[in-house]
This record gives sequence, C-alpha cells and structure tokens, in this order.
Amino acid sequence: MAQLFRRDVPDLGGPADHDLLQILWCPFDAHHGRHEPAVTLIWRRSSEVGDVLAAQPEPEVVGSEGYVPALCTLDPEQVVEHADIELLPDELRERIDAWEGDEDDLDEDSILYRSDLSVAPGWKAGGFASWHGTGRADVLCSCGARTDLLVTVASKEWDGGSRSWIPSEDRAASQDMDANTPTQVTVGRWGSMNVFLCRADFTHPPQLSLQG
Repeated sequence: MAQLFRRDVPDLGGPADHDLLQILWCPFDAHHGRHEPAVTLIWRRSSEVGDVLAAQPEPEVVGSEGYVPALCTLDPEQVVEHADIELLPDELRERIDAWEGDEDDLDEDSILYRSDLSVAPGWKAGGFASWHGTGRADVLCSCGARTDLLVTVASKEWDGGSRSWIPSEDRAASQDMDANTPTQVTVGRWGSMNVFLCRADFTHPPQLSLQG
C-alpha cells in the first residue's frame, strides 16, 4: 500500500535502526469483526534489501477497487499542524475563538484554526489524528501500552473546507476532477484511516481507527 524511507520522512516513527517501512494491507474489509482492512507493517533496513522486482505484483481478487492504490511516487513535505481544538484546554479554545472573530466578519481569506492550522488532511506520517467520524478516543495496543499515530491513509488530499493545505504545485490544477485523489484509494465513505504504532514494542500489530 505504501513504502516510506526515513531519509524522505525524517519524523517517521518506529525503530530508529530501520530506515524503511513497508505498509501492506489485505484489500478486503471483513477483518477483526469490523468493517476494515487488515494492515501489516514491515520494518526493514534498505541496505539489506536484495533484488527489487521490476513490476509490482497486484492482487488478482480484491474486495474493493478503492483498496488498490494507483501507482504513484510520494513527494513528502514537512508541515506544521496543531492538535484538534477539542483536545485543547478550555481557556486556549476561548482565546482561539476570540482570535478568529465573529462569524459574520469572516470571508474566504480568513484563517481558521480548525480548517487551516489543525490536523492536516490527506496522507501523512505522524502528526495529529483526525477524529471527525468517531470523536476523540484513546488508542491502546493489545498489550495495553499507549500508541502513537504512525500514518494516516486518506481518501482525499483536501476538500472544500481544507483548501489552504493544498500543495503550491497542485493549486493550478486543484479544480480538476480527481486532483485531490491521486492515489485513488477510498477508505470507508471517502474518509480516512489512522494507523497507530505501539510505544512499547514496534512488532506488535498496529491499531486502526477509521474516520468517516
């Protein structure tokens, strides 16, 4: 589903002595008694990788076409994002509301915390998870340890409410059909999937949270 090198994603979680993460998933959504795919994380050292296949294998049967990514090359970009406003202390939330001003005074150039500064949309490694579908929840590993957000798999890179996050090189074509869906992956009903990694042992199975 994705392959990430630490040289391209400096903040990539996982074991520091492994510089390559391969994310595999089963393209059927009937796993763990829930409506979700099964995800496996493979941590490797790129120096130990042998021959690379010239043609990438594709599954012969899939449960959903939206679970088969279009062949594409990642172009990672580091951004600064802030936590969901619902996670902030009441006093800080009130300060943000005062900074944003009255809704009647807002226009298309107004900067809003929720849409422009917190929880970047699209595929990403690390950062803050979106909880727009289920509401905030603590995600624990099966061993009971806490987890960190490793990767977010998203159906769209942006939408009408998050256009300020569009990469500058994509702005000219942002109105084109499918411009915001370069991977052609669809999670749920055009939502996203958060993949969490155990803090205590990176070999433990990842925990998933589907949103939307």
